[in-house]
Amino acid sequence: MNRPSVYITEPLPMVEEMVKLLEDAGVEAEVSEVFHEYVPGDRIMDVDGVVVADSRITPETVEKARRLRIVQKFGVGVDTIPVEVCRRRGVYVCNIPGINSLDVAEFTLAAILSILHRVRERDLMAREARWSDRPKVLSERLTGKTVGIVGFGRIGRQVARLLKPFKTRVLVYDPYVAVSLVEEYGAEKVEDLARLLKDSDIVTLHVPLTSETRHMIGRREFRLMKPDAVLINTSRGAVIDEEALYDALKSGRIRAAHIDVWAKEPVSEDNPLLKLENAQLSLHQASWSVEFFREAARFCAENIIRVLRGLKPLNIVWEK
Repeated sequence: MNRPSVYITEPLPMVEEMVKLLEDAGVEAEVSEVFHEYVPGDRIMDVDGVVVADSRITPETVEKARRLRIVQKFGVGVDTIPVEVCRRRGVYVCNIPGINSLDVAEFTLAAILSILHRVRERDLMAREARWSDRPKVLSERLTGKTVGIVGFGRIGRQVARLLKPFKTRVLVYDPYVAVSLVEEYGAEKVEDLARLLKDSDIVTLHVPLTSETRHMIGRREFRLMKPDAVLINTSRGAVIDEEALYDALKSGRIRAAHIDVWAKEPVSEDNPLLKLENAQLSLHQASWSVEFFREAARFCAENIIRVLRGLKPLNIVWEK
């Protein structure tokens, strides 16, 4: 009888910890040496489990998989997985919400502070020893500003908590949460996204990618924002219309943005956002901390082992 096997679709940091846990449980684990935009179908045709981070799995791949029992997302968003096809075929789809929420929230706060305090500009100025240029690069306090949080799930709530020492006014737009929950975090719920955009000095996005949220920030929304507004996106790239974002930054319609997630990943070298000085950028790494990878590796391995032992896994996405 063949040993149960798992395919890990990307060379994730600290993946050796996951491999060891799986192999100690008698599970054969293979790790892809490269990132695939689409997981090759032949790699998962005869495995019992898959761990996937940012790669995409097509419906056709799942249909042809002969032994697949679980697709374990190494993260939260499952828009890259054909969930309904998996469900129909009796393949669990699970994610790991909660483990990375503090990491993303801390990254969000760091991005806001970096922009307001012009850390990149000051670093460059120091490397070029431009002492006489110091009066040209002044920062702004976060304290006292209005921060708009779009999406008040685990990450949005952590952001609100981390903002408390800065005495900011926090506005929240999320039609799916109660006013009482928002008020627990010292924030104010608004019923209209337009109002949040008009009133906020900083707007930070923490929503899943759905038909409702795709391009929820576009040309109309940028016209509503303050001209000195800062936009942070650590959710999903397609939540923003990237062409409209480029035009808003290029024209000075908004002051700056930090973009961690992209409409197309991996991001193309010719993406025009890469050339803008008022765009602070990262490569879908807001949650990438040592602590997150260690905890996530353990969760993924243990959840797959549960399924292979005939138990029901944790965090099945369609049961939420």
